[in-house]
Formats: sequence, C-alpha cells, structure tokens
Amino acid sequence: MSTSIAIPFRYKLPESNSYAAKILAKLLSGAHITNAEMMDYIDCPHAAAVMSKIRVKYNWQPYLKQKSRTTTSGVGTSTYEYVYWFEPTDIIILKANDPRLQKFMDYNLK
Repeated sequence: MSTSIAIPFRYKLPESNSYAAKILAKLLSGAHITNAEMMDYIDCPHAAAVMSKIRVKYNWQPYLKQKSRTTTSGVGTSTYEYVYWFEPTDIIILKANDPRLQKFMDYNLK
C-alpha cells in the first residue's frame, strides 16, 4: 500500500448536489469506488468524465489514487476497470486543515 501525506494544494469543491460533489464526498468518506460503482451510486451515465473533472478542473489529482484491476464485463468478457480512492492519512489531514470538507461531505452524502 502506498502512503502519502497531504500537502496543501489549491483544490476546489464542486457545486453541491452535482455528480462531482457526490463522488468526491464518497471518496472523502474513505470509499474505494470504480466507474461502474459510481454509475450505480448516483445514476451517473458518464462517471469517467466526472472523475476527470474532479482530477483536473477541481485539482484533486495530487491526492487521488487509482489502480487498474481486471473484472468481467456485463456481457461476460474479461476487461479492466479503475478503482479510485484517497489515502486515509490524506483524508485526516485534509479534514483537519479545511473545516469546509466535513460540511461538504455531510451535505453531499445524504
């Protein structure tokens, strides 16, 4: 397992009740999530595009971890998917240094 320590980057929080906000809040809660799980979690038809927006537009790339893993597609063929997460230590440090994050999570995890 890789470790990292949160360094203060200039990230932004997405607009509440958006796909990006719901996914980011889920990740900040400590969840590991795939694109397929994101689609189910918030009925999001374009989860990969939302994840790209979280990484680039909102500048969460320095904290976001991702790993490819094999899986079986809906039609039974072998394929791969990405799983995304934040390191627990980064989440703790981020929340300790930014009181907005807990409020953001509370609102968007409803």
